[in-house]
Amino acid sequence: MPTDTYLFMVWAHRNADSIFGASASPVMRNGAFLCFEDEKKALAEANLLNGRACGSNVHYSVKLTPVQMALPSGKSNGAAAQPRYSMPLSSAPCTVRSRPA
Repeated sequence: MPTDTYLFMVWAHRNADSIFGASASPVMRNGAFLCFEDEKKALAEANLLNGRACGSNVHYSVKLTPVQMALPSGKSNGAAAQPRYSMPLSSAPCTVRSRPA
């Protein structure tokens, strides 16, 4: 699999003023990362979410994120940890293409 596979992922950022402190994490929807092949679509979704936030301690942004696709595997037997944003091919939430040059 090529190493130049990217998606535009929508990320949620919580302000330091929040009761739980500052943090950032990718947005999940229906058990899958909220990701897009097209940056314009990702920005439109982030803007929609920001419009709904109405002054809360959370805001949304888009990050170009490298993604490593992995085949589904069974229970871990103490092997090295999987990459943080690894997605099984059988349930990948987005269609993935190599990044244009």
